[in-house]
Amino acid sequence: MHKEKVHFEKRKLKRYHIPVIGHFANKSIRFNSILEAEEITGISYSLIFEACIGKIYKARNVYWEFENGTHYLKYKSHYLRAKMKLEEESTLSPKEQRALKKQKKLQQSN
Repeated sequence: MHKEKVHFEKRKLKRYHIPVIGHFANKSIRFNSILEAEEITGISYSLIFEACIGKIYKARNVYWEFENGTHYLKYKSHYLRAKMKLEEESTLSPKEQRALKKQKKLQQSN
């Protein structure tokens, strides 16, 4: 029951109600939202979103992108910042990683 409620709440998020374009083998189609694209194509909304931000290359052999606009820049830049942060942390030694975790905990408690 709880899992279904969380799933329903997640679908209500603004990022899934943004226009997207699916580039299929023979044509490109614009959808009014990621949820509409999921309903019509049968491809999971989370896979479509991840393909749009570049986390995965394509979803079920279809290339996806946001219809250009400020939302595209917002989500793409958020993903790129998170990716860069993870890459920076992975280059740190284990000792430096522990120190960074301690620093983050201190910042969160303040």
